[in-house]
Amino acid sequence: MKKTAYFLSDVHLRITVDDIERERRKELFQLLDQIKEEQSTLFIVGDFFDFYFEYGYVVTQAYYEVYAKLRELVEAGITIHYFGGNHDYWLGDFISESIGAKVYLDEAQIEFAGKQFHFHHGDGLDIDDINYRRMRTVIRHPLFIWAFRWLTHPNVTHWIALGLSKKSRKKYRRETSIDLLNLVRKNYSWAEDLLAGGADFVITGHIHYPKLKTFDKKAFLTIGDFINYFSYGYFDGVNLSLKQWQVKQLEQRELP
Repeated sequence: MKKTAYFLSDVHLRITVDDIERERRKELFQLLDQIKEEQSTLFIVGDFFDFYFEYGYVVTQAYYEVYAKLRELVEAGITIHYFGGNHDYWLGDFISESIGAKVYLDEAQIEFAGKQFHFHHGDGLDIDDINYRRMRTVIRHPLFIWAFRWLTHPNVTHWIALGLSKKSRKKYRRETSIDLLNLVRKNYSWAEDLLAGGADFVITGHIHYPKLKTFDKKAFLTIGDFINYFSYGYFDGVNLSLKQWQVKQLEQRELP
């Protein structure tokens, strides 16, 4: 029996649950049910949540049903690998111990089905984005995380997160396909050394623009998102492909 895998990124499950968010979660859960039925492995490559931060025993209430769904998969024997992104880097014991996912706070290379998969959410790979790269260093520093956890109230941090998420969505709406393709090219340039160095597949997210580049039985994939494209990666035991979940009640962009 072949080992298969699904790859998701940039789902951005939101704190504010409106009708659109409910429908989006319904579609996501159907995809997760398919993963469970196939007994596949799930790789989450960052920004599954629009904002996630653990305060010890305190976790975000709006994600309760999502936690339950992920736990359901783990209890059914599904292995979940979860790589933190720029919106959900601050994963902790709840995701790893209570949910049962394997958590990675940095890029990592994992052997799966005899192939080497290298994962990176993708944020910070653009060397020209100096301001973000500096900010990324600060917000991932242990001292910043300690201060954020102990000196701010959860309600305040969620209010800040809502504001930053709105700003981030406006930024993505302003970016053209040419802008996004340029970012894909930069990420691919970074991935070339990894592919030459032994990785069979390099997988990223973050850009919200799905693209698969294959050559010589190797591949680079930037997954896209589960907001506009509802795209995901799939490994059938031999080949890596880019797929699209066909939603029913939501607007959906075609794969570029």
